[in-house]
Amino acid sequence: MSEVFELTLTRNIPAPRVEVFDAWLTVEGLKQFMMPGEGMTVPRAEVDAQVGGKYLIVMKAGEQEIPHRGEYKLIDRYNELKFTWMSEFSVQDSTVTLTFKELSKSETELTLHHVGFPSKESCDNHTQGWNTILGVLVKLFS
Repeated sequence: MSEVFELTLTRNIPAPRVEVFDAWLTVEGLKQFMMPGEGMTVPRAEVDAQVGGKYLIVMKAGEQEIPHRGEYKLIDRYNELKFTWMSEFSVQDSTVTLTFKELSKSETELTLHHVGFPSKESCDNHTQGWNTILGVLVKLFS
């Protein structure tokens, strides 16, 4: 049996739960924070925000474009979001689950759980990338 690599990160976002949740399901939102490294941009994103709908996030580092795509598996409005995560660095059935907990009217606890990495190194790299993305998300709402 092969080892399962997964990560869980939690951040407090200084914004209402509705706004934090919606940022993950809009092109405008994703383009503002889905940047896992310094100097990266998101020149293109597509979102079909419904269960079974697909998304595309193209991250750009220098001249290299790194497409990430997947399918929404669960959209429990303002509580939980689950989607597959496919890129050149993932394995089939790689899945991200986001849980949104209202701490107050102006603060949300966001927990990100990502399962399905080909190696510990890939998991560690994604941990760093997701930490950076969540940091950008915090700054976006600060």
